[in-house]
Amino acid sequence: MSVTLTLAISWIAPLAGTIVALSTIPPLVALYFLRLRRTRRVISTTMLWTRATQDLRANAPFQRLRLSLLLLLQLLALALVVLAIAQPEADLGESKATRVVMLIDHSGSMNALDGIDGMSRLAEAKQRAAARLRSLHGGGMFSGPAPSVMVIAFSKDAQVLCPFTDNVTQAMHAVESVLPTDGTTTLTDAFELARAFTTVTNPDDESVVIARPPAYELFSDGIIANMDRTVLRAGERMTYHSVGQESTESAGIGALAAARNPERTDEVQVFARVVNWGRAPLTSDLEVLVDGRLRAVTPAPIVVPAAGKDAAVDAAMGGAVAGEMQVVFPSLSMLQGGVIEVRLAKNDALIADDRAAVIVAPPHPLKIALVGRGGFVMRSLLEGMALASLELFSIEEWNRRMTIDAQSPDAFDVIVLDNAMPDSIARGRYLIFGAPPTSAGIIPYGTKSSTIVRSIREEHPLLQYVNLDDLFVASMTAVAGGAECEVIVEASEGPLILTMHRGPLTLVYVAFDPMESDWPFQRGFVNFFANALAWLAAGGTAVADEPLAPGDVATARLPAGAHDIAMRDPGGGETPIVVQDAGNLSYGPLARSGVYRLHWSGAKGSSGTNELAFAVNMNARAEGRANAAREIQFATERVAGVQGGAITLSSLWPWLLLGAFVLLCVEWWVWLRRV
Repeated sequence: MSVTLTLAISWIAPLAGTIVALSTIPPLVALYFLRLRRTRRVISTTMLWTRATQDLRANAPFQRLRLSLLLLLQLLALALVVLAIAQPEADLGESKATRVVMLIDHSGSMNALDGIDGMSRLAEAKQRAAARLRSLHGGGMFSGPAPSVMVIAFSKDAQVLCPFTDNVTQAMHAVESVLPTDGTTTLTDAFELARAFTTVTNPDDESVVIARPPAYELFSDGIIANMDRTVLRAGERMTYHSVGQESTESAGIGALAAARNPERTDEVQVFARVVNWGRAPLTSDLEVLVDGRLRAVTPAPIVVPAAGKDAAVDAAMGGAVAGEMQVVFPSLSMLQGGVIEVRLAKNDALIADDRAAVIVAPPHPLKIALVGRGGFVMRSLLEGMALASLELFSIEEWNRRMTIDAQSPDAFDVIVLDNAMPDSIARGRYLIFGAPPTSAGIIPYGTKSSTIVRSIREEHPLLQYVNLDDLFVASMTAVAGGAECEVIVEASEGPLILTMHRGPLTLVYVAFDPMESDWPFQRGFVNFFANALAWLAAGGTAVADEPLAPGDVATARLPAGAHDIAMRDPGGGETPIVVQDAGNLSYGPLARSGVYRLHWSGAKGSSGTNELAFAVNMNARAEGRANAAREIQFATERVAGVQGGAITLSSLWPWLLLGAFVLLCVEWWVWLRRV
């Protein structure tokens, strides 16, 4: 079923038009009844005076009015003048709604610079929303009631900027306050918020909704995910104000990761995935910068395939799939930590996804505790690494140590649990094999056998240099993780490898004993082990760490006594942060892509400042598509877009006055002909 836009007429000053009509039309008609009578003359016959006798009857009051072309033209001209005074306006959509919800998209794709006069799509959307507000609140002494307006900004999440109000100034300020983000787009939260304000249930029967649904005004480029699962309810009407050009194409960085070579820790390998949403292949150089300095360029321009079609892809997104290409750069020498940035030399209308960054921490020897049986394979791997220290504990020894001092995990960079599980793991960084960490909320529900890998997150830092295509697991523990868990490798029977962050606790859990698989005989096992130690040692925020996405929250553990804490955003602005516990800091959501820098002063008596960087990258695979949609497809309905000036109410009074002038000219010409 399709939703079509209907033409409606609204009247800004209907009362004024009615008053003028009642004041002018009756007198005009009366003038034809009350013309001055001729002087009475006696003549021999009226045979040749038929016209004069008709005039005589017309000038006599209370006689039947004869048809007159002049009177008809004058009435039509006067009617057009009256209609012009009433100020009618043509409107596309539901103009008689008592409540209007303005939904303004401020996701990443709305930053594309293809709006009117080169402005961003968001700037154009705000401009058109403001014009729409002025039209809905036309004003005037004799104007009709204006609808109540709510303003909601949405991207990854939705936010009510202005509840229902009749104050056009308040609504205008809300529209102007919409700030750009680089997040993904979904309408689900926006509809839930709007319906929470507009839905009223009958107190006698809570299943009966008695509120009238609002009219929705959507200002967006139509690049919205999960539209096939979004439904307009009965009575809800949507006007889609399409922003942006349908022909705009874009490409960007879909994923970026970096990892230190486990054998030569001063070398860093960089991996990037470039995506292309254009209709033609993309040819561009790819540059690598370290702390803002150019360090490498691809030897020859890369060629990324054009976008294609896939019927299995969300129909609301046009069934489009981006062309992709993976790029591996030669190793970079980095004795210290820093920010590695990869960018396309060829920019397009959407700049935010043309570059991405990853944070690389300085290499340092690790302090490792191996708890459990300490098998030959695990111990050999650890002894072969350049560690600061390696301590071996049986599970009983570790539990006794934890009983004496619950802060013991903080003495080690990583604790490796070899098929052993302590009584509690409330804090610390753990690499766990085999035994499930039930105290952390990961619940086992059985044992599975003869398992192979079904899906992996190739871009995750834990899997750099790791090939799991040939992995065979003879026996694994089937587990269910909570909302804090992220599955990295999965089999049909359940997660094989997952990670979890919970305050001071960070862990990587491998749901099988490596000795129950052929993994120890593959080089990928050694690389995974080294990746996991480096990732955990940094608390999930340093080498090979997956960058944050726009809308995520940055977390950090600062040293005791840290003060004067502030966050510097990619634009250079600083925001002071006041925390009760510097050991568990959260800041966000981080709306824009780029590098955020958290800095603080050290403990009392120490000198200098400290800094921690966070990379936030816009995902070109999820939000980098820039060709605006001319219509949006809901689960059961299609809504065509309104573009350009068609979004505002069109005043008709100038045309009515022009028509009245033309009719008066015709009436004058007819009168001259008769004379």
